[in-house]
Amino acid sequence: LWLPPRPPSPDRAPHERMTSVTYSTIVAGVGNLEENTHVIDRACEMARLCDATLLLVAGFDPVSARNKARLADAAPAADVRVAEAQLTEDEAYAAVEKARDIAVERGVGLAQGVVVEGTAASAVTLVTLEAEADLVIVGSKGVDSLLGRIFGAVSVQVLRKAQCDVLVVVP
Repeated sequence: LWLPPRPPSPDRAPHERMTSVTYSTIVAGVGNLEENTHVIDRACEMARLCDATLLLVAGFDPVSARNKARLADAAPAADVRVAEAQLTEDEAYAAVEKARDIAVERGVGLAQGVVVEGTAASAVTLVTLEAEADLVIVGSKGVDSLLGRIFGAVSVQVLRKAQCDVLVVVP
């Protein structure tokens, strides 16, 4: 079924008839910046265009490397979370600090780093809900992997849980 376009409303000027989407708070997952430079690039671009607050989020695994080694020796069964790379707390802080520096260099007015204990998907989702964000930007890594299809890549999990627009950026 094809419907012809509606004629313009005579009581509005052409520029008033156009609608545009603006975002005031944007959340971006920035776990591994080396692999996800395209995510920070797009997040900075969107934040600048919308003059939005940019929240740069990384999740971390609270279990220390030493304790992980002990757990692996004691119970060699595969942990489902291996499908998602886990940062240490120090790595998460370093990632958001670097992402924030990049955002400031690129002219983002207000960029804040947020580090949350938990997986990347849960961290991004939690910050999105807490900040009442309008837009979430995540990468597409893991969507094509077998584990990503079974357990859900970060982007798929965020798409399922977010209550706002989600932009999945491919490299």
